[in-house]
Amino acid sequence: MSHQAQIYINNIIAQKPAQYAIENHALNNTEASALLQRLSNDATSYIYSSIVSLADATLSINKGMFTWATVKLYYASFYAIRSLLASHGVCIFYIQTSSHKSTPFILDSKPGELPKKGKGTTHKLILDTFKAHNIEPYILSQLIDLEEPLEWLIQKREEANYKIAKFSEPQVPKHFEKIIQYSLRRAIKDYLSDTSGLYLFDPDHAILSYPLRLIQIAYDKLLISNTLALTNEEIIYLRQLFRDKNGCPLPEIYQMFKNL
Repeated sequence: MSHQAQIYINNIIAQKPAQYAIENHALNNTEASALLQRLSNDATSYIYSSIVSLADATLSINKGMFTWATVKLYYASFYAIRSLLASHGVCIFYIQTSSHKSTPFILDSKPGELPKKGKGTTHKLILDTFKAHNIEPYILSQLIDLEEPLEWLIQKREEANYKIAKFSEPQVPKHFEKIIQYSLRRAIKDYLSDTSGLYLFDPDHAILSYPLRLIQIAYDKLLISNTLALTNEEIIYLRQLFRDKNGCPLPEIYQMFKNL
């Protein structure tokens, strides 16, 4: 599904004269309300992508494919953060400024707000915007192995994607050793029941515990606001994704997604 907020912004621009400066456009009440509705739709799309990425990671862990699991857990976190931004009314959109370039903008969906130019790649822009808006400050309140949590996740993803010539398999990377010792089933159970943050910022556990917590927060936000919109087909699909290495369902995941 396309980014609904981006489509709405494109429609606003289409009604303006050529070369209209979007940074001078202040949202009126109607536009702010409509944009917020589109962002709610996008938030569901992002959390769906986050959950699928998480499931893909757990399936990879079961198969001993830790390099791919590392990458997918980063993406699970990234999409959960996009969902949280959208749920809080923060819109990130792009305006085509030439045949080869688009300029990013950040806009809070409130009457009178003006778009502000962003900078950096999409991933950097999303993560920096999340930090700047101080959304869910607890999730950024401690370091992981002396690094900011999101930077730690980026490093793990970049190591897997770019910095190693040969994947580590069948060797277990250090950031997965404890999880494998625990077993995936026990690890997920302990991470989801952890209310003290014992595992959240621990480098031996954070590769899985941190994305899980982000998803938990983003998903609950959608439930509380009554804006989560998943089809029955999507619900059935998500339910059957989460299994342990013996093919048995993971009940803690089912409980986490309360309406699935």
